[in-house]
Amino acid sequence: MDMAVTEARTEAAPTQTVATPPVPEPPPEAPKPRAPGSGYIPSIILAVVIAAVATLSIWYLVRGEPLLVQGEADATRFDIAARVDGRVGDVAVVRGQNIDANAVLVRIDNPETLAKHEQALAAKVVADAQLANINVGTRPEVIAARKAALERTQAALVLAQQTYERVRQLAEHGNAPQARLDQMTDSLHESERGVDQAKSAYEQAVNGYTREERQIAAANVGKALADIKAVQSIIDQMVVYAPVASQVYPDFTN
Repeated sequence: MDMAVTEARTEAAPTQTVATPPVPEPPPEAPKPRAPGSGYIPSIILAVVIAAVATLSIWYLVRGEPLLVQGEADATRFDIAARVDGRVGDVAVVRGQNIDANAVLVRIDNPETLAKHEQALAAKVVADAQLANINVGTRPEVIAARKAALERTQAALVLAQQTYERVRQLAEHGNAPQARLDQMTDSLHESERGVDQAKSAYEQAVNGYTREERQIAAANVGKALADIKAVQSIIDQMVVYAPVASQVYPDFTN
């Protein structure tokens, strides 16, 4: 009997659940106080870097030296030659040299052309002297000399006429050969021509030069000047200039 009662009590006893109390979390740590002014250091560093970059940029822009940029560029090649014949007298550039436009490259030596230029200058001097002489007119001493020459030819003509008359009379009577008469006839004609020439020269000296003679003298001056310009144009081509600013090609001076 006692055993049954025990078991009945055991079954009738209610079941109880024991709950474990939660473990409390530690409280969060309070933020540490920051040092005064520590937030401005990155800003100052950033400002210094920006100022340095700006200063370097401005310096590169305003400095005199060109900014070197690596790359490729197309170039134009000029083949230059002198227009006149001759030998190379002087090369004024070197390989790889940078030159400006109209810089002297080569000078050609041509002695024949230079000699022609000297002759043209001398011809110009002579033409100028002739024109000046015509413009001034004939000097008194020249007029006197030509007058004396005219008088001498007139006297020679009188003598030739007298000689001719004597020989002619002798030839008519058979006392002189015909060849002698022919000789005196030629001498008389020659004396007459001499008088005419001397008289013309004397009249020219007295009257001065004609308009046509002045025009011829002026034309000779113009021709001499044209000859000088023609030769000078050839001399100018004896110097070769650079057409544009460029660099001397390595094979230029070969």
